[in-house]
Amino acid sequence: MSAATTVPEVASLDQAREVITSLFNDLQQARWRVAQLEKQLFGPSSERQPEQNLSKEQILLSLFPAAQPAATQQVLVLQAKEKEPRPRRQPAAKILETVTERLEPQEKVCPHCGKEKCEIGCEKSERYEYVPAKVVRHEIIRPKLACVCGKAGVSIAPLPPSVVAQGQPGASLIAHVLLSKYVDHLPLYRQQQQFERLGVNFPKSTLGDWVTQGANWLQPLVREMKKELLAGDYVQADETPVKVQDPDVKGRCATGWLWVLSKPQSDVIFEFHPGRGKEFAQQLLGDFKGYLQRDGYGVYGSLARDNLGLIPVGCWSHARRKFIDAVDEQRDQARPIIDEIAKLYLVERHARNECLTAQQRHHLRQETSQPLLLALRSVIEQVGQKVLPQSPLGKAARYSLNEWEALTRYLEDGRLELDNNLTENAIRPSAVGKKNWLFIGHPEAGWRSAVIYSIVVSCQRRSLDPWQYLRDVLSRLPALKQSELPSLLPANWKPL
Repeated sequence: MSAATTVPEVASLDQAREVITSLFNDLQQARWRVAQLEKQLFGPSSERQPEQNLSKEQILLSLFPAAQPAATQQVLVLQAKEKEPRPRRQPAAKILETVTERLEPQEKVCPHCGKEKCEIGCEKSERYEYVPAKVVRHEIIRPKLACVCGKAGVSIAPLPPSVVAQGQPGASLIAHVLLSKYVDHLPLYRQQQQFERLGVNFPKSTLGDWVTQGANWLQPLVREMKKELLAGDYVQADETPVKVQDPDVKGRCATGWLWVLSKPQSDVIFEFHPGRGKEFAQQLLGDFKGYLQRDGYGVYGSLARDNLGLIPVGCWSHARRKFIDAVDEQRDQARPIIDEIAKLYLVERHARNECLTAQQRHHLRQETSQPLLLALRSVIEQVGQKVLPQSPLGKAARYSLNEWEALTRYLEDGRLELDNNLTENAIRPSAVGKKNWLFIGHPEAGWRSAVIYSIVVSCQRRSLDPWQYLRDVLSRLPALKQSELPSLLPANWKPL
């Protein structure tokens, strides 16, 4: 028998049973891994699951005891709102330049009486045309003045400060290059091709220099944003891998990490680090003390043990995701847990739709979510005792129970979120981008991506047009004093 097919030798029937059981467990885990990989490659990216037997109305009504008519009435009002037809999501078109064309009919004279026809109305239709963008050459003329006596010297106006000293690009052009790369996910060589179609040739290396210069000017703003973020007592953190062309790694791309720091309704800070170790998490958080919402990655737990000022807050989205991964193999046991977690999200949706304050949300969670969590823990403990520890459902149950204190900490403060999804959503632009530009060209270039993503995503969170913001800020930064930086942060910015 070859080495590839060798099985452990057995001396008794009991040992044979143990070997068979072990091999069966290995086979089950291998099948599950294959199914997960196939789902990642070919399955839908959404984690939505089929609705359970009870309707949403029945679930929401069950969350509020019958002895509390006020709460039940709130849920009924919520359901009435949900049944109203939703408005169309397509936004109204902005005010556009309109060109009017009038088409006169050929027949203007009545063929019967010979009189000229009069206008009794008109019909209007519209169509949209595309006018290609253009690059404008801005020529600055500075007259030189001198006296005929030759003693006063020559007078000339100084050049206005610019992002690239004595360079060609204006703030609007650099803003366009930055957004094309980091929002529209166009690599620089594609941008070069687009500019050539517009009649101007900007080499790829030149565009790269402009990205560097723009990031250099924006970096102090990001430092100020991070300083204000860490001055609070609640942040959310996450990290995502990105490929890097490291000259020290031959034959393949190295892996770097974009670390993300944010909190609800606030700025988003990206930092690039070459690894995912504890020292990089420490650099991200600095001396922060307060609530830290994160997934179950062990580095965060190690930081919390070293720093008693860090209070871990769990993410129910990560916990739920592990039970969803177990549905295909152990549906009857995983599905009820997923349905119970869904009730926690329905409570949060009710609070969000009713625009409850943090104090009101805290009170609602104490009355409604806390009993749900007590029942949910009992169900998870029972399931965990019945399944194999290394099965998908066993791992999901162990993760939830190990994280239980952090997962239930959101009950303490109405400001805390149920999950870390806001931070995960902030990562999406970089996740889409790396499918286009594939890798960061050099480890030293990672900080540029982090700076620009920080600015762009923070603008998007505050419903600011990133191009308007960048064009204005890049034109003002070269002449700005250090003490005036806070006025240009996305939270405080007002266009001139």
